[in-house]
Order: sequence, then structure tokens, then C-alpha cells
Amino acid sequence: MKLIFLITSLSFLLCSEYTEKYYLMMDKGMDLFEKCESESDYLNTSNYFYRISQVMKTDWLSSYYYAYSNTKISMFQDDPDIKEEYLDKAFDILTRFEQSDVDLVDSLALSEIYTLKAMIYVGKIFINPMVNGMKYGPLSGQSIEQAIKYYPNNPRSYYLDGQSKFYTPSAFGGGVDKAMPLLEKSLDNYSKFKAKKYWPNWGMSDCETLYDKAVKQNEK
Repeated sequence: MKLIFLITSLSFLLCSEYTEKYYLMMDKGMDLFEKCESESDYLNTSNYFYRISQVMKTDWLSSYYYAYSNTKISMFQDDPDIKEEYLDKAFDILTRFEQSDVDLVDSLALSEIYTLKAMIYVGKIFINPMVNGMKYGPLSGQSIEQAIKYYPNNPRSYYLDGQSKFYTPSAFGGGVDKAMPLLEKSLDNYSKFKAKKYWPNWGMSDCETLYDKAVKQNEK
């Protein structure tokens, strides 16, 4: 009985120490992430979260911020091959959190992951719109649908959907009139959304800017 108690106590202490180290690492990582502006900022953040993700394989947050940072790094690239390389890095690390591994994360986490996948697909479209649009456009749309399915109140899902509609010509199913309801829904969700500690909380100011642009364009 004493042996069982000792083993349980040691396990608890080790778990507590491990958890405390995780929080310290994530605090530093989020400080890096929130200060990102340049390519080098995102590169440092990417490298930092990658190290955490390789130690904690089931931690979706470190993989998420690694993927998000690489997606942002791709936007700084002029060379299409390098751009795609960063997008592939972002996508590959998220594959461990597919629907079949739903036990690793909850529905909101899956919604955030699929929203980020949609962003990655859009990045691939921009590499070569004429060639990649037909391939990755539907995949991006499907990812948004999955994101909304898993968590209908995720503001980022509607923001990316609205952004996609805004920049897609009306002849191809987009346009300001299609974008505005989605951006309005996104802003409404942002006003109610309360992110958990370390969880994604980006996009509101960008959504507001795009919505204002859509309103002005609609008034012309």
C-alpha cells in the first residue's frame, strides 16, 4: 500500500514539474509570437515552437504555432519553390491531428486546425492562381466547412471565408455581397469569443479592416 502511494506521489510530482515546464515554454513562445512582425521574427518563433512540438507530440498548440509561423514566413518569399516549402512544412505537422485522432484535441482545436489548413491552401493558390486555383480552392473551402462544423462560433473560420469571397470575382462565386455577411458573422463571433490560455486569438483587427473596405466598396 505504501509502495503504491509512493509511486502515485512521484508520478504526481513529475507530472506537475512537467506541466510547469510546459507553461514556462509556452509563455516564452507566446511572447515571441505576439511580437512577430518580420520574417526573422516568425522564423525564430517557428524554430522555438518546433522544438516544443518534437518533445510533446500530442500538444496541438505548439504544432499549430509552428504551422502558423511557417505560413506567415511563406508570405515573405518571392521564390515560389521556397514559398511552397514553408507551406508544406506547415501542413505536414498538422496531419498528426486529423479527424481520426480527434481524441487528442477537442472540437474547437480541430476547428482552429482546419481553419489554418484553409489558410495554407490559399497560400498555395497564390503561388500560381491559374494552375493551383482549381486544385486548392475546393480544398480550402472544404477545410472551412470542416472548421465551422467542428465549432460554428469560431470567428477565424468566417473571417477567412469572407476574405476568400471578397477577393474572388463574382463570376467565380465571390464578391463583396457574398463576403459581407461572413465578415459580419465573424465580427459578431469575435465580440463573444474568449480564447483559452495559449489558444489562437488572432484576426479581429484584420477582419474589421476588411469589413470597412467591403462597406466602402459596396457603397460605390
